[in-house]
Amino acid sequence: MRVIVSGISGSGRSDAVADLKEYISKNYPEKKIIIMTTNRMMWETAKELGMDVKREKMLDLSPPTLQALRSTVFERIIREVEEYEEKEKNVAIIISTHATFRWREHLMQGWDFFYLTKLKPDIFLTIINVINDIYETLEANPLWDGMNNRYQLGIWQEEEAFTTKLMAEIMKKPFYLIARRQPPTTLYKLIFEHEASEKVYLSYPMTHIKDDEKKKEIEDLAEELRKLGFVVFDPGTMELEKIHIDIPEDIRIYDFYQTVYRDFQLIDQGTMVIIFYPEIVHSSGVVNEQAYGFRNNKYVFAVFPAENYSPFTSFFADKTFISVQDLIAFLKEEFIPSRRLKELD
Repeated sequence: MRVIVSGISGSGRSDAVADLKEYISKNYPEKKIIIMTTNRMMWETAKELGMDVKREKMLDLSPPTLQALRSTVFERIIREVEEYEEKEKNVAIIISTHATFRWREHLMQGWDFFYLTKLKPDIFLTIINVINDIYETLEANPLWDGMNNRYQLGIWQEEEAFTTKLMAEIMKKPFYLIARRQPPTTLYKLIFEHEASEKVYLSYPMTHIKDDEKKKEIEDLAEELRKLGFVVFDPGTMELEKIHIDIPEDIRIYDFYQTVYRDFQLIDQGTMVIIFYPEIVHSSGVVNEQAYGFRNNKYVFAVFPAENYSPFTSFFADKTFISVQDLIAFLKEEFIPSRRLKELD
């Protein structure tokens, strides 16, 4: 399995991949994972070639020099991937990389398309994070001093995902957007059990659910679905925890629109949408996500805690349940991923 994992600086891409490796070593020691990080390999290659390049000046090198370094690194990656696969048959090789860079108000490529087509990855993933968290991470890094603002980071993160998805489409391979706060089981299942696992987008009211017990019910449902073997895309993993009062209005509007497009992408990359109302409250997001999923060939199952509901509540659902227990019983009977794993065997 050859895996491309992209993500902008500060997104937590490297930490997500490291968490995955630790998770595999603890839970699936028989499986092997190799991580190749292109920016580290670029730096090492420059040193090996005797180039006196300051780390903070790497992106200031001339385009031909950067291209030559990048090509050398990808030649090495392809060679080492083939060597690893000759030794180990049950191995996943992750190339952790940038798809793009934003540097001095300029968009730059982060990978070599020619060598990427030679590498022939099996799957593409992009790690994303809350813009405020990325901003604070980069603010603490002198490398990004003076070149870090939230609006640019939002654009850069969108460009990173767009470029990675475009490459996946060109190569006719699956693409997934993964929030940094998703548990490592998400990456594990997408990489090692991609064909067998049902992929669920969990839709629920966010703005108007204030009670901690109700929020706990949402967390419990997500965890129960994961225990059953489902991949769960939880939009709450991208929810802002800290609102900065100094964020300009245009950035707030940008983030609002990006929330819609991002959540629709999470629905697109799944096979199922589960609607959960822990209590009856208004939620424009849930209403639109339910209709979007239903109209885009996804199974839609809704939990609405009342026997009497509007016909619109159930119209855009394949099945409606009163309780989570009823939903879980149905999923165990009809959609247990382990059953599909046995069928594939």
